[in-house]
This record gives sequence, C-alpha cells and structure tokens, in this order.
Amino acid sequence: MKFGVCAGTDIEKMKLIKEIGYDYAESHCQELASKPYEHLDAMKATGLPVAAANCFIGMRVVGEEKDYAAIDGYLSTLFEKAAYLGIKYLVFGSSGARRIPEGMSLEEGRAEIADFLKNHVAPQAEKYNIPVAIEPLRPQECNAINTIDDGVEIAKKVASPYVKVLADVAHMYCQNEPMDKLITYKDWIIHAHTSNPDPDPSTGKKRIYPKAGDAFSQSSFVEPLKAIGVECCSIEADVIDFESDARSAYEILKELR
Repeated sequence: MKFGVCAGTDIEKMKLIKEIGYDYAESHCQELASKPYEHLDAMKATGLPVAAANCFIGMRVVGEEKDYAAIDGYLSTLFEKAAYLGIKYLVFGSSGARRIPEGMSLEEGRAEIADFLKNHVAPQAEKYNIPVAIEPLRPQECNAINTIDDGVEIAKKVASPYVKVLADVAHMYCQNEPMDKLITYKDWIIHAHTSNPDPDPSTGKKRIYPKAGDAFSQSSFVEPLKAIGVECCSIEADVIDFESDARSAYEILKELR
C-alpha cells in the first residue's frame, strides 16, 4: 500500500510530504485545470509523484443549470493536465456539482449523474487512460451518492472500466458502514481516503489526521483495502497544524504498508 496526502497544488506542502516519507501527493482537479504548465513543471520538480486529484468539478452536472459545452471544455483541459503530471486516478466527490435539486427525484438525479459520467467523463478517461473514482459522501454534504453501495450502483450503470469507486473512511464511518464490506467490492474500489473519522469534539473538526492513541484503528480500514488490491490511500482531513499532522500520521501509516 502506498500512502499520500491531499496537498492541492501547494509546492511547499509537496516538498514537506516527500521529506517526511510519503509516497505521493493527491492534488486538486479544479486547481490543476487552472494552473499554467510552468506550475505543473514546478510540481514535477519536487520529485514527488502526484498519483491522484480530487474535487473533480465545480460546475453543476445535474439539473437545468448544467452546461455540457462548458463541462466538456473543462474536462478536456483537466484530463490533459492530469496526464501531463502522470496522475493515476481522479476523484469525483464534488458535492455541489452533483446535488439533486428540489423537485427532481433521486432516480432522475442519479440518471443524470450516470449520463454525465458515461457520455462526458468516460471518453476522456479512456483517451488519457486515467480512471475516475466516484466518492460517496455523507448525507450532510450530498443528497445523491452516500454509501459505497450507491457508488457501485452508479458505476454499474455507467458500465465503463474507467469509472469506478473510492472508499473514504470518514464518510463510511458517518454512515455506519462496516469496513469489511469493502471486501465484497474487489472489482469496483480503486482508490481510498483515510483520516481519523471520530475526533474529539473539542477540535471542532469532522475528521483529522491519524495519530498514535486514536480510538479508531487505521488497520481496520487499510487491511480490507489491501486485500482487494487497492494500491493508494490518501489522507484527506481537516488540518490543525499541517507539518505536525502529517508527521504524526506517517508514523501510524508507514507500519501498514
């Protein structure tokens, strides 16, 4: 298992992540699409691979507000730059983009999401050989895809080898999804996000970086991922102190490789 940290397009964070010992950085799709190639070259120059990128799209893909011409233009730019960086996975969380508007049924909304993935995302993903992982999000953030089951259901409707699913420990924990259910989705889950999903309420955070002494066991999440062949798992969490957080988390995760 390789472990990385979500760092956006921040060069200094990438340098620190590499120095600590992480295997890669996870970037931010919308930031990547807007950055000049000179900045992407600076990211490459850190020597730290960029294996994934999240925050897939900011434009609406469900409802009357969607604009497929603008969407397709953005996707073309995003995938081209992702390929330039050697990214292996893009993550489709994007809660606002896929929120089902009032007056539209869940079935209709999910059908539009599947159409977006099948007819607009999958062709670009295939062209550049970069699969996209649907990220289920807790109901407080998204009303369309909340569980691993939901994500797999959408991926099955898309029926493309380039559209799969991501497992995020915090969203699973919030939904009371058992971690060992991941074993049943060997052919569908291709990437993962981890964190401490049950922090002390005094932190004011919904999820924080893992550290020694946490009640939540990282191995309960990581071991099923390893069993189904997931290669990369990124920390995606609220930051208290980035350097201290990243160093403490590394001490836990390096033992689970």
